[in-house]
Amino acid sequence: MLVLAGMYLGYAALYMCRATVVISGPAMLDDPGLGLDKTAWGAIIGWGTAGTLIGKLANGILADKLGGRRVFMLSLGFCMLATGIFGTMSGVPYFSLAYFIALFAKSAGWPSMANLIRAWYPKNWRGRIWGILSSSSRFSSLFTTLVLGSLLLAVSWRGVIATSAVITGGVLLLLFFVLKQSPADVGLEVVASSDGDNHKRPHPLDDATVAEALLSFVRSPRVWLICVSIMCLAVLMEFQSFIPIYLKETFGLTAGIAAITSSAFPIGCLVSVLAGGLIFDLLSKKKRIFVLGGMMVFAVFCVALLRALPQLGLTGEFSLWTALFAIMLYGLAIAPCYYIPMSVFSVDFGGKHCGVLIGIIDAAGYLAAMVFDFLGGAAADEVDGWHQFLNILLSVSVLGSATLPLFLFLDYRSSKALSSS
Repeated sequence: MLVLAGMYLGYAALYMCRATVVISGPAMLDDPGLGLDKTAWGAIIGWGTAGTLIGKLANGILADKLGGRRVFMLSLGFCMLATGIFGTMSGVPYFSLAYFIALFAKSAGWPSMANLIRAWYPKNWRGRIWGILSSSSRFSSLFTTLVLGSLLLAVSWRGVIATSAVITGGVLLLLFFVLKQSPADVGLEVVASSDGDNHKRPHPLDDATVAEALLSFVRSPRVWLICVSIMCLAVLMEFQSFIPIYLKETFGLTAGIAAITSSAFPIGCLVSVLAGGLIFDLLSKKKRIFVLGGMMVFAVFCVALLRALPQLGLTGEFSLWTALFAIMLYGLAIAPCYYIPMSVFSVDFGGKHCGVLIGIIDAAGYLAAMVFDFLGGAAADEVDGWHQFLNILLSVSVLGSATLPLFLFLDYRSSKALSSS
């Protein structure tokens, strides 16, 4: 329980650093001393996503080699420092470099937690553990948009970013004493085997080198399909980086109010991932195809509603509430699809190389998100820009609603073949 609480709090702090920059976006665009537009903002976010992309490829290997605890602590320390430096900068190149480093460090969080989960929890707990930990980023996003967003009403964006760095430092100090690498470190029984609680069937990759494991991943159609699915879902999740600016410009809100109202997205995500992990463990692999596939289709309708909103002729306030409701439901639909199948599959299929696999899958997602950051920011700066922006989002959501159910079908078919052998 202490390790779970430690990972939850630590990842919340990591995500708070990212979310603080996101909610500061409208205030930074309003700062005359910076001279930023949405294209520049998309570039800053895009370079941050590039840091995540490169970090996912490197940090998965580090987590498996050095241990999840050590890499998790380093992740918090460097993310805190880079975020604090971001708040002192001016100019797109300097913002981009600081954000790149911050998100490179943050990217180590998920692979290092995969390493810790494999050491601490049996296989039949992993869906709910990932579900709980997935809610950490959503809780953090909600805290950041409501609490630190409210702080934007009183202090500058630089003060808000400094506040997040100080909080992260406090969390790092606490975890130094609480977080442990293995049950053996506190005199508890070690999880029975590398594949959880199954003595009779060792994991196929138990004796594989990293190169052999990579070859196995490349040969797997499921790995390719989950990569494409996560690419789509990462783009859909990346909408959150633009939501405060979208709300500010579409509905004429102030920077602080736009930051606060953008909490609609993490509220939806938080509700669904808390329930999603437990439900994921209870559902059969066959039922997951229909449940998660249906949620992806629902997300398509949410984006279509946002896109059609200007043509519906609604009053200003009612139009805003409709948009916020659609954004909340959109977050509710995509969050479990993004976090849980990929995380559970990586631990189960990757075995002792789960950090490498989860890093590869995440890297594919962040590559797509990085491209979207640059293209989406530029599209939003055009005439009728947010309509073009939502067109891109709608196309990606349609593709995701096809690829994720296909991955789940192949995963179901593979488990069925394994059980009959």
